[in-house]
Amino acid sequence: MFVFCFVADGAGDDLFKELWRLCAGPLMDVPCVQDRVFYFPQGHIELLPEPTEQELRQMKNQKSPKYDLPSKILCRVIDVKCLAEMETDEVYARITLQPSSDQNDPLDPNPICSEKPKQKFYSFCKTLSTSDTSTHGGFSVLRKHANECLPQLDMTMENPTQELVAKDIHGVEWKFKHIYRGHPKRHLLTTGWSAFVAAKKLVAGDSFVFLRGENGQLRVGVRRLNPPQSPTPSSVVSTQNMRLGVIVTASHSVMTSTMFVVYYKPRTSQFIVSLNKYIDTMNNDFKIGMRFKMRHEGEDPLDKRFCGTIIGVGDESREWPNSQWRSLKVQWDEPATMQRPDRVSCWEIEPLVTSPLNTIQPMAKGKRSRHAEASSSAASGSKESQVATIWQPPHLNGNGNSSQDPENNKAVVPAGPAGEGPARDHNEDRKKGMDCWLFGVNLTSSYSNVVTPLEKELWCEASTILHCGPKESIIVGACETEKVQSLNNHSLSNKQGHVPSMRTRTKVKMEGVAVGRAIDLTTLNGYDELIVELEKMFDIEGEIISQKKWAVTFTDEENDLMLLGDDLWQDFCKMVKRIFICSKED
Repeated sequence: MFVFCFVADGAGDDLFKELWRLCAGPLMDVPCVQDRVFYFPQGHIELLPEPTEQELRQMKNQKSPKYDLPSKILCRVIDVKCLAEMETDEVYARITLQPSSDQNDPLDPNPICSEKPKQKFYSFCKTLSTSDTSTHGGFSVLRKHANECLPQLDMTMENPTQELVAKDIHGVEWKFKHIYRGHPKRHLLTTGWSAFVAAKKLVAGDSFVFLRGENGQLRVGVRRLNPPQSPTPSSVVSTQNMRLGVIVTASHSVMTSTMFVVYYKPRTSQFIVSLNKYIDTMNNDFKIGMRFKMRHEGEDPLDKRFCGTIIGVGDESREWPNSQWRSLKVQWDEPATMQRPDRVSCWEIEPLVTSPLNTIQPMAKGKRSRHAEASSSAASGSKESQVATIWQPPHLNGNGNSSQDPENNKAVVPAGPAGEGPARDHNEDRKKGMDCWLFGVNLTSSYSNVVTPLEKELWCEASTILHCGPKESIIVGACETEKVQSLNNHSLSNKQGHVPSMRTRTKVKMEGVAVGRAIDLTTLNGYDELIVELEKMFDIEGEIISQKKWAVTFTDEENDLMLLGDDLWQDFCKMVKRIFICSKED
């Protein structure tokens, strides 16, 4: 296998090391030379390819030799080489380890390894959208990234443009045309980008890394969504022999205190754990029922954190008794588009400290009814519960006993006599609150009351609108998002004398479906949650994220059609007007 190895060349070496770190991802944890680490052979074996059916039959008939090998081995790091595979650009490290003569757990941590870079770096990492990887388009650079990382354009030109020359992790030179154009105007990499995508075999979901040093030198790299596996072909070495090779090598090194070499991909499995991280982990007494959070890769500079609960503690494999490798069985709070393990190691997670008011385990989004959300708002100040309270209109009685809190947009009702809670007429109003309300109009009550012309118009336009169901969506007929907002504000202002919160829902239309729907983006935390909710809305679970059948587009205030995912989530929420789910062919 051909690899690229860093060769010290001053500032250039410093720049390539930073590029390697960015390509390794935010969870990268490669030890320093002379550090003490724990090597887990069980985790190393986990990376080997699964045995074939023929190998499994042979393994049943053969007795494997037993080695007295501990589940973790205390070692000292002798050497670290940062490398990258030539065909895939996947980064990894070749680490030389030497087992310690004393295998007892040390109490003193490693000294802090602080190697300061020789220069300041400017970088960004963007997950590629479908349009970024198409052969007819270019790469859309977020304005923030362009201003901070790209060389400045001459904005006095009619069409500002420049040529960028950058080297990849192997030292290969790539040229890109950087232009500022479009409506609205955007920073794009055009000429040269398609050749880069084709050569690197990039697909939507992969990430592009751009790096600029203080001296103006540019570097580019990739971080793939699914790190490729490149094990030795089973036709050359069987899985059983590779497994025995790992065990025999480690066992021999422990007995003779000799050095051995491992190839380590930090994005794949953390089977080399620094002593400092291990000591910190042992201070946490992980038990069943304990809440935790775990980091996952996200767009630079942030990473994602998922929460869950420990539901089991014990050995993952009978072959490794009392092993700490993946000794915790977990249950995640919410579904996610990325694959997450059902067993984790204790050094991969952190205890989740909750406030005294947030002691109830959260449920998966989209599973709570509106009534449950409205009830939870009394005990929680969360954004979800506040939105639910705002969407349920307050009811005014003739005596004016109910008013609107302008700060929290919640109905305020004076309490009844001591010990009796709210006034009795408010209890009747709460019963009415179970009705279907739209823009201040009760759609389920009898229509004998006196109504204004505006309410009659709203009733006609709302004939196809239903109350929210468990999926937190409403079916929308003739109403558009912006019309819903203006009419809602108008109606409520006529009834209550002021305009409520500006929260709105965004219309969603799917190809082949006659009736559209609407979604509240303020209840979501990113594109992953949006895709999950869209799939639930139209009962197409897994069909959008797979990117084989459907594509998601949207229009902004200027009716420009764009693909989902090209912008930061916050910017998308501000500019989106309508969302469309169309077939890949279209």
